[in-house]
Amino acid sequence: MMIITMVSKKYCSHAGCKRLVKLNERYCDKHKPKDSHVSKTSDYANEIHASNRWRRTSRLYRLHHPICEACLRAQKQGSKRAGMINLATSVDHVKPLFAGGDPYDWNNLQSLCDYHHSLKSQAEREQKKISHEAI
Repeated sequence: MMIITMVSKKYCSHAGCKRLVKLNERYCDKHKPKDSHVSKTSDYANEIHASNRWRRTSRLYRLHHPICEACLRAQKQGSKRAGMINLATSVDHVKPLFAGGDPYDWNNLQSLCDYHHSLKSQAEREQKKISHEAI
């Protein structure tokens, strides 16, 4: 004898998505938010970013600095991106963790938008690559 159970489903909560998800889920696999930040630079950075202390520090810093600090600097310097002021989406270490930056020192933190964070992360990956090639 075979028992068939019906699983109730609903649409993914992402605007316009028609994928079905279980009632106890909010988003489909494509639209689920990332669980945590994964660094491409070091395991140490991944360990820091996975900690409750970092999540708390990051959240508090962004509450105090909600605007991208690189956008604000560009505004003051009158660069070609002047006028493009974005909300910060992440908290970044000014001196990277792989270079010995203090992970929890507010003087080593800055709020960045996605655009500026990706630029800085790319530059750091290049910097790390060059420093490893020099060894």
